[in-house]
Amino acid sequence: MDVVQESFLRAASFTLIILLLGVMVGLQMDDLRQSYLDDEIRQSDLDTETFNVLEQYAEDNPDVYCDLAEAQLPEISERSAQLGQRLERFDEQGRYDQDEYNYLRDRYYNNQLRLYMMLSEYRGECDADEDKALFFFDDSTDSQRQGAVLDEIVRDTDLHVFAFNTETESSLILNTLEIDYNVTETPTTVINDDEKIEGFISEGELRHEVLE
Repeated sequence: MDVVQESFLRAASFTLIILLLGVMVGLQMDDLRQSYLDDEIRQSDLDTETFNVLEQYAEDNPDVYCDLAEAQLPEISERSAQLGQRLERFDEQGRYDQDEYNYLRDRYYNNQLRLYMMLSEYRGECDADEDKALFFFDDSTDSQRQGAVLDEIVRDTDLHVFAFNTETESSLILNTLEIDYNVTETPTTVINDDEKIEGFISEGELRHEVLE
């Protein structure tokens, strides 16, 4: 074997080793992210379950319930929204155990719907003025723009957004919501259960014509 061939083989071997190390590190990072998401969802489950227990405990005392909901629901909702963003970023990276990801996503959607119903009860029982929105999106540009608008509004209002990716496969929660609200295009935003906006709506229109 001449020097050129030997150098080529060494270089190829070195490149292969680097590639394999990269794949191994990537898989390990995915495992860590998945484990982190699992821990976050478990904490989110605990938060909503704890609130449900306290809600039942205070059901005979409306003032206690309203004070409790006012204090706890915004924080639980914010953490849930942050968790949803992490799930979407993980999905965009495209490297994970699909079955495990689907399981985490379904647990998250279950928690989202449970939290949505808790907020609905709070609005009804306590005459609260917090707005709520169901946001159905995909990977289209309009969905990304609408998501950015909702994020901006959430920062300085009492709007709570519950987001669902319509490209999700085999989600009973999502399928039920899509049928119930007749979601046929994305983005679709449902405000306070009674106003459905199909397609993109600007921040100004949403703030001043829908939420006010």
